[in-house]
Amino acid sequence: MIRPKSVSLKSDLSLSDRFVALSYRIFQDYADKIAAKTPQLKEEILKSDLHIAPQGLVSLAIFLTMLTAIIGAIGALIGCIFGLLPAAFLLIAPPIVFLTIWNAPKFSQSSRAARFENELPFLVGFVAAMAGGGVSPITTLRRVAELGSIFPASSKEAKRILVDIDVFGLDPISALEKAAKYNPNKTFAEFLNGYVTTLKMGGDHVNYLNLKLGEIYEERGNKIKRTSETIGMLAESYIILTAVLGISLFAVYQTQSMLSNLSNGLESLLLFSFVGIPLLSFIYICFIDQMQCKQPFLDRRTYKLFLFSVMIGVPLYFILTFCTAGALSRFLIVAITLAACVTPPAVSSYLEAKNRYALEKMLPIFLKDIAEGRKMGLSPEKCIESLASRSYGNLTKHIRKMSNQLSWGLPISKVLSTFNYEVKSWLTKVIGSIIMEVILVGGGTLRSFVEMSRFTYRVDELERSRRSSLKPYIFIAYFAAILTVFSLFLTIFFITQPLKTSTLASPLMTTQTAVKSTIDLLLTAAVFQSWVIGLVAGKMGEGSVARGFIHSLILVILTVASGYFLNVFIPLSA
Repeated sequence: MIRPKSVSLKSDLSLSDRFVALSYRIFQDYADKIAAKTPQLKEEILKSDLHIAPQGLVSLAIFLTMLTAIIGAIGALIGCIFGLLPAAFLLIAPPIVFLTIWNAPKFSQSSRAARFENELPFLVGFVAAMAGGGVSPITTLRRVAELGSIFPASSKEAKRILVDIDVFGLDPISALEKAAKYNPNKTFAEFLNGYVTTLKMGGDHVNYLNLKLGEIYEERGNKIKRTSETIGMLAESYIILTAVLGISLFAVYQTQSMLSNLSNGLESLLLFSFVGIPLLSFIYICFIDQMQCKQPFLDRRTYKLFLFSVMIGVPLYFILTFCTAGALSRFLIVAITLAACVTPPAVSSYLEAKNRYALEKMLPIFLKDIAEGRKMGLSPEKCIESLASRSYGNLTKHIRKMSNQLSWGLPISKVLSTFNYEVKSWLTKVIGSIIMEVILVGGGTLRSFVEMSRFTYRVDELERSRRSSLKPYIFIAYFAAILTVFSLFLTIFFITQPLKTSTLASPLMTTQTAVKSTIDLLLTAAVFQSWVIGLVAGKMGEGSVARGFIHSLILVILTVASGYFLNVFIPLSA
């Protein structure tokens, strides 16, 4: 007799899923009891991006806490045996691990809400334009779900709603109500609740969307003002911690070094310049990044170019150091190296930003002209072909290319897809996607193009307001860098000149070689500080570290130029 083969079903579980399953098998009883007593944990998980059951999260927290406790106890015991008292801090690791895992849903909620916040105005504008063309809410959801490259967070949210409708059989209204209940972004939840209420009552949902879009943009404008004020406070504190504190430490530690035969003061100052300033700058960049309104699209070419430039800059430093044989000062070698690291990405970032701003500036005018063409009864294809002869700045070449492709008989969906792929502006991609969806689904009605034109004007005006409100903080960073160099020269001059003839000073420090070496080290530190401050200036004033590369390059050049310029009026050598 032939025995049937047993069919083994292997689930495609990831390593993390298998680890959670193992934790649950070990601590199942405890996890079920704790999860039953904390019903709010389920709601917190539903509002997050975590795909885990409450019992699984509890069992994972218990397992990792016990594992950390065992490892921490062994490590602390070994540390005490060998006299390593700091090892005792390992004992506080278990509660930290437990609290981190237990609050993981809240951390995930915060991240999910922040990602959604950046897309919300554009999403509502997209929905309003689609509704103006007579597209139903469900069809709009399906279109949003397919635009993951344009609306990554919104696409994921649309897929959640569609799963409830298509898989679990909820009606669209109930699915939207559920999405509003379990979405951590309050603005989006309020928008969905109002939208559902309007649909239930049979009201004018298009008018509601337009009103809500105005409210969201007004709220976003107020947020930009609040963010600008907060960044202003951060800019002031950054100057205090970098320029003013650096100058104070320089005066104190340099006096200590000059009056004694110790180099601790100079070493401490260099530690502050090469370690403290970059660390403070990184913290400030992280704080500013959390506050600023960002677009979900990130052009990584500039950062890749920076990494490539760094790989060239490191060998360049050693080549200049060993080949010049003392002909170039150390600070000049460092300045050339740092400038080489940021010049290619600075040029790339400048050209990318210039092209992006030019596209976004002319886009509302182009859409307005299309709306005027639709008023005369022209099709969207004929509108684009008729506008190809006009000048729209950097947008002109794209319009002419679309016109040529349409004249060749290519479908407009293919033409707009190519346009979206070629442009590097996220806003332009959004508008191109809206045009394509409206034409494919709604035929490109006049009202749709009018709404898109208004929407684009609002977005462009808001982006201009954001950039203008942040521009002054670039000059604050420039002031901090220049003040550092100028104060450095003044302090060195007033300290070194009397010590050259003083009997208090050490013979080692009063020699010309020692003075030049000290000045060279401090100028090197000033060049590096200026380079780092430039990155913060880009983040503060233009919302991107990539835009800071050009400011780093300018500040390095200004620092070197200031050094040679000030040396003419404040000679530091006899």
